[in-house]
Amino acid sequence: MVVPIFVALVATQVRAGEDGTGLNAMCPVMSEEKADSSITMQYEGKIIAFCCDRCVEKFAANPQRYLGRLPQFASAEHGHPAPNENAPHMGHSPSGGTDESDAGGRTPLLARLHPAIIHFPLAGIPLALLGFIVSVVSQRASFAHADVPALIVGATAAVAAVITGNMAHEASKFGTTLAAVAERHQILATTSMILALVLVAVRIWRWRMLTVIWRWIYGSALLIEVVLLTITGYLGASLVYGPEHLRW
Repeated sequence: MVVPIFVALVATQVRAGEDGTGLNAMCPVMSEEKADSSITMQYEGKIIAFCCDRCVEKFAANPQRYLGRLPQFASAEHGHPAPNENAPHMGHSPSGGTDESDAGGRTPLLARLHPAIIHFPLAGIPLALLGFIVSVVSQRASFAHADVPALIVGATAAVAAVITGNMAHEASKFGTTLAAVAERHQILATTSMILALVLVAVRIWRWRMLTVIWRWIYGSALLIEVVLLTITGYLGASLVYGPEHLRW
């Protein structure tokens, strides 16, 4: 669940015509993605289309890096116009006004907390697995419940992460590729949350002692949970840095 994944969601986008006339066909940031005519911003008096909100943020941070990919600026001297102090203009409507109230309301506060919340399950569940391994290997009574605190924190945070992540997803708009990634991200996040809650219930139920068979069941489920969280985290990073973020 995503790193400041949804920072770009607070920017109000310029709405272009439905036919996308005069817009670039491909996203200048993720050049292999088709641009969405409903996700645009104004720069140097021209409207630029993007595949998702995240790409708007990346372009705004360093527009000169991507201007060479835009046909709107192909005829400008040296391949792109000189920047001015007022560009880029994010959040400007076609009439030239700025809808600040919409920018503040698009992304709820809880959704903006998602990047911080996701660190707790990502850390808590692996620590619970480590605590369980220590308790099994050491066979000491003092370590019998070493896994419980981290498991409870991780499971509780997983619930909060799913809620805030879903809120952020609803406030977001993705291109075709990232939309599929976001859907898988949601499914895996919800699955890992349910499994974490089941693990907490099992651990409390077998509080006094985990028999041999329950050790295998509980330990295997903890390992599966860690794998699910790892994949979920990878998909979350893909929403921030793009699907190919691990390629050299």
